[in-house]
Amino acid sequence: MEEFCVLFGRRLAEIRKEKGIAQDKLALKCDMARSFVGEVERGKRNLSLKNICKFAIGLEVTTAELLALIDEEIKSDKYRDQNIG
Repeated sequence: MEEFCVLFGRRLAEIRKEKGIAQDKLALKCDMARSFVGEVERGKRNLSLKNICKFAIGLEVTTAELLALIDEEIKSDKYRDQNIG
């Protein structure tokens, strides 16, 4: 499941950069520490739904846009017929 954190972080950084927002500015918009944003982008944090929503609001995107890479990974053959739990 750690790879999901990496994928989320990659997507977060991608969107943030596309929008021209620095990590510190995003952190301020989301009421988070800049170091936390950096850890998320490096895949070092497993986020709560609350924080995913904060990022979506701060970046003015949907949660689906933030989770797009994870959705693609889950749909891949790698997870077909796998029992997670």
